[in-house]
Amino acid sequence: MAKNIKTGELEVIYNAKENITGLKPPTVKNLEEVTESESTMVWSEVSEGILKKDWERAREAKIVVEEKQRASLKQREASGESWVPKHFLVVKDGKDWDCSPLQPTVPPAPLVIT
Repeated sequence: MAKNIKTGELEVIYNAKENITGLKPPTVKNLEEVTESESTMVWSEVSEGILKKDWERAREAKIVVEEKQRASLKQREASGESWVPKHFLVVKDGKDWDCSPLQPTVPPAPLVIT
């Protein structure tokens, strides 16, 4: 909600409930084509919880994702391994970052939107 400065009335700017009510989660065409780090796999439990309005399930699933990411970072740091993006070349130039795609197009996602 935001106050309209001309009328002084409160107005709805964005109604998330209106926009997510009819959403369905995407389904995977072929599980063999999906890597463990694919967003669909990583965030699937969170998405399911949100779409079913099971906020506790979504919250708990998000915590699991974040804890796995922290553990992965610690493991990489302990072994001296650097994280390398899969689809981009990242170059730091002083305070600036430059990201360039490694391929001219993004490969199609292994998803079906129903």
